[in-house]
Amino acid sequence: MPNDTTESYDLLPYTSHCYAETHPDNLAIAALQRGLTPAPAARCRVLELGCASGGNLIPMAAMWPESQFIGIDLSARQVEEGQKLCSQLGLRNVELRAENFMDFTADDAPFDYILCHGVYSWVPPTVQSRILEIVQNHLSTHGIGYISYNTYPGFYRRQPIMEMMRQHVAGSGAVDPVAKVREARALLQFLLKGQSDPEGTTARLLRDEAQLIERLPDSYVFHEHFEEHNRPCYFREFMERATEHQLQYVGEAAARGGLAGLPEGTQQTLETLASEPIKQEQYIDFVRNTALRSTLLCRSEACLSVPSLASTSQALFVSSTSRPTTLPELAGERLRTMSPAAFQTMRGSAVVEHPHVKAMLLALHRARPGALSVPDLAKEVSSLLEEVLAPGTIAQMAMYGHNTSLCRLHTVLPPLASGVSAFPRSTPVARLLAARSAAVPNQWHESVQLPPFEQLLLPFLDGTRSHEALVDAMKQAVISGLLVVHGSDGSPLRDSEIARNLVTQHLPKALQTLLDSALLTA
Repeated sequence: MPNDTTESYDLLPYTSHCYAETHPDNLAIAALQRGLTPAPAARCRVLELGCASGGNLIPMAAMWPESQFIGIDLSARQVEEGQKLCSQLGLRNVELRAENFMDFTADDAPFDYILCHGVYSWVPPTVQSRILEIVQNHLSTHGIGYISYNTYPGFYRRQPIMEMMRQHVAGSGAVDPVAKVREARALLQFLLKGQSDPEGTTARLLRDEAQLIERLPDSYVFHEHFEEHNRPCYFREFMERATEHQLQYVGEAAARGGLAGLPEGTQQTLETLASEPIKQEQYIDFVRNTALRSTLLCRSEACLSVPSLASTSQALFVSSTSRPTTLPELAGERLRTMSPAAFQTMRGSAVVEHPHVKAMLLALHRARPGALSVPDLAKEVSSLLEEVLAPGTIAQMAMYGHNTSLCRLHTVLPPLASGVSAFPRSTPVARLLAARSAAVPNQWHESVQLPPFEQLLLPFLDGTRSHEALVDAMKQAVISGLLVVHGSDGSPLRDSEIARNLVTQHLPKALQTLLDSALLTA
């Protein structure tokens, strides 16, 4: 990989977060759906290619001390940051290396999960081949390889805008990465204001790109838009390369829905036109205009199938990833009939009519932030509907919900708190990272953006402080100016009694927010 790539990541380190879709628990569910026997998240070996400062690996390693994690990255600066964090946490089951993919070597022990998030599209073809080669050579018999990449045809929407941004920045004289991003953001706003038709195709594309990068950090915008390499491909092309490396398609890590949700006529046409899985997936990309995939691969000799999960499902858990838009839609007879109810999901909104599915989503919503076993979920749904539903039926619905982002299946549960205790506790990783950033990993391996009060509170939640002690600590933070609260005259609040009253009022709400965000441990 060229030196300029190394230097760009050292100059402006990539923001390193956790990604729930890469977690071994999520990959294990995909493996089970294809008849594989995945290694459990609590006892597995994981390799991450492009680990940055360990934002994805370190929370996993802290959660599962009996598993082993290795991460490699080209940026020595980012790896050093991650190593310091590992040292502070006392982690002995994770190793981060500043190493080129081309030079990677490992011992004879294979990896159960190999992760490569946000790298494949941004490296030259020789390195892309090396990534697939590492997966081919170091994946266990039933192991899963995860690779995310930009795809056509969806990426065509962004490509012209990115080219305009690159052309503008090249002529602006900006050298510093942050200055380049500032120029790019300014160009987008200039182009938007210059549109004669605000609802025209160009204006909509510009607005979508502006809204996307508005909520993203400078590091992401810079490395997405201004790296030397950005090579989207069609899914079919990616799988041709994977097949050359004796790898086969398992599925996708992120819920995409497949044929589900498409018009019935479209589903029938696709089933007729493309019965072979790879071809069908490519046509689904054409229909959905897919711009990003997170593809899962396994060894070519692994025997894939579509098994019945009747026995396995008894040991699975289900959590909520959607919330009702209005609870009255799920009350009384409206729940038990084919009455439409709207839910907000990770992918947008969904309207559900079937009573069984509505009741399942309502039961999971009530169990948040925790999860229910399939048998317990069957009991809850049966109670809501006043009819008996078998666990097998619930398992099938949960699998459909998992694949369409309505809910999420799990093979194992983290130690989530079911309520706010007298001595609240969060994970060591979350406590340490909250002192550095408002984005912290929760126990579902999701990145949670904390409000200022909650961010300052979290490091105090080590299980030794009562609510009264937490009030004292937060009151002192207000008085010292560490947490800025403005008084009625607009000046920073310094009065001890007023600060205590304000903190006392807000603390229960803040603790509930942290509980709901899966940041408190049992």
